[in-house]
Amino acid sequence: VKTNEYLKEIIGNILSNAVIHNDNPIVEIIIRISEVKVHEINYIKLKFIDNGIGIEDSRKETIFLGWSEQDKFVNDLGLGLSLVSKIIEKYHGQIRIEDKIKGDYSKGSNFIILIPAVV
Repeated sequence: VKTNEYLKEIIGNILSNAVIHNDNPIVEIIIRISEVKVHEINYIKLKFIDNGIGIEDSRKETIFLGWSEQDKFVNDLGLGLSLVSKIIEKYHGQIRIEDKIKGDYSKGSNFIILIPAVV
């Protein structure tokens, strides 16, 4: 992928949030990396699947939109998810959040990042 030094900050932010926002005695974070093609564009797909407290559907819609008091829910590194989203946009990539268990946000989150692959 063609990125810059901020990629490690993005990954650190997602991993840190998965630990901080987790009430379980054992924190689980599964990282899956694969290649996908979307609309004839090759991407590297990074999935960060955790067993944390999850993110309600109503928050999923707004979590990447802007800096606000709500960002404190997921912002303990000083790099909020709105900024993470902006950096990924600069890479011409995408980020989204899904439930770990579809339909039950409280079982954890699945952060999915697509970054264009260099061919």
